[in-house]
Amino acid sequence: MVDANLTGLGSAKNRSINVEVNLLNEWSTSRASLQIQIQKQIFILGTVCLSGLVTLPAVSAWRSQVFEATNAVVMDRSAALKERATLAKTVAEVTPSIDFAEMRKNCNKYRNSLFQESFKFIHATPASVRFESLKVEVNGGEISFKVVANAQTAAEGRRFVEAAGKGRNVSASNQSAIRQSQVLGSDGVVFDYLKKVKVQS
Repeated sequence: MVDANLTGLGSAKNRSINVEVNLLNEWSTSRASLQIQIQKQIFILGTVCLSGLVTLPAVSAWRSQVFEATNAVVMDRSAALKERATLAKTVAEVTPSIDFAEMRKNCNKYRNSLFQESFKFIHATPASVRFESLKVEVNGGEISFKVVANAQTAAEGRRFVEAAGKGRNVSASNQSAIRQSQVLGSDGVVFDYLKKVKVQS
């Protein structure tokens, strides 16, 4: 017998949907997926921990070696810097202190007096006197003329000393070590002479 309603259509069969079963299936699927993800995370975490346990001693040993090498380099550099500082101090102690600016200033200040006094000294030398050596020094604002001279006679030597010793600011004019010499004649002499003049600006 066919079920039919007034319109002639068959009556719909009653269908029941078990919601609880569907929810349980979804929960089971989700739970299985979550377990897989948790297992993966645990595996990754275990791998990382195991790698750390394996590599940590090697990293620690490498760190110790790097620290020791760095410490040795720092100690060597410190020793080198200390040695350089000691050497610089020693050089400063043994090197004379020269003020070149002051030296240049003094040279410019006394230059005219130096030329004038040198000209006077040479001009005072007569033709009967010849120098074996002439040394001019400037020290502490004073010009020193040191000569070894030959003269035709002792009198000519004294005349040279008198002429050379004239002038302002002469602090010394000394003839010494007179001895016989026939360089300029049979009556010739050779002697040492020193003249000191204080230079003027």
